[in-house]
Amino acid sequence: MDQLFQSLFNQPLGTDTATIVALDSLGVLLTGIALLLLARRNDLGWWIQILAVFAGPLVIALQFGFDGLFKAVPYLLVPIYGLWRFSKYRLRGKFGRSVDVKPFTASSLVWGFVITVLIAFASALPTIFSGLDLGSIPASFWLTLVFSALVPAGLVGVANGLRWPWLVIAASAVAQVIVFFGNQPALATLAVLVLQFGASLFGWWSWRQLPAEATQDDSAEYPPSPYQEA
Repeated sequence: MDQLFQSLFNQPLGTDTATIVALDSLGVLLTGIALLLLARRNDLGWWIQILAVFAGPLVIALQFGFDGLFKAVPYLLVPIYGLWRFSKYRLRGKFGRSVDVKPFTASSLVWGFVITVLIAFASALPTIFSGLDLGSIPASFWLTLVFSALVPAGLVGVANGLRWPWLVIAASAVAQVIVFFGNQPALATLAVLVLQFGASLFGWWSWRQLPAEATQDDSAEYPPSPYQEA
């Protein structure tokens, strides 16, 4: 078991670093599953993403220092916002939503950039005010914060029916893999990032603008209306 854990997470079992890496990988794994569900416009995807934040950033913050809440709270607010935003769309089946795919706009790109910067800055706050010499912190650390922030920022776009943020989430996975490869990455971390990349591309492909006649009719709504004519 110890050897398997060492192989997956590149850390000895039982250490704090190993726990953090394992929880972070679990969070990314659940995010990949959430993306697969959201690709099908399924409300359950947001619940899985909430679970991903609890399994990763939130547990890490509660176990290893409350300053981690600066990252965990914004990450948690995003799927909550997604649930609220998806509730505005008509139900299709038990958990599906008839999400109208919106075209790319310059304003959505600007908002995506702003949200990414704000989330990355919130994640960096504990480090900025830790008293450490910021110049001694490797650039890969700051890049990882930015690339990770692309995921919740992209999910905000997905919540609003935008298709292009799926490619941003996919790019985030690629960028993180590139950064991690220079730092002896854990095999499990790389594997879940590959899942995130594949799920994002699947979401981008699935969120093509479908013609109106391709969507299910009102009779497929859940729960069915008792007032609907036979």
